Amino acid sequence: LTEAYQIGMAKGIHFSFDDVVAYGNKFAELMPKANPSMRLDHFAGKKSEIDAINGMVPVVSAEVGLSAPYNETLAAVIRRREEAF
Repeated sequence: LTEAYQIGMAKGIHFSFDDVVAYGNKFAELMPKANPSMRLDHFAGKKSEIDAINGMVPVVSAEVGLSAPYNETLAAVIRRREEAF
């Protein structure tokens, strides 16, 4: 969340919150039993939309002169796992 939020700030996007971590935690608390689609994809042995979500964060980060090492690593780990599907 933090890396994507920094991209938005660099692009001049107005957010309704200042603390992205608190916002993300509050959002997650509203759905304690939620199963994200990527998790469900992996349970089903299917490739996820990792490249369209976390995989794009480093791409867009680079466009605004930032880096996104967390999303870059996360996407690489997920892609590697999906190679076994």
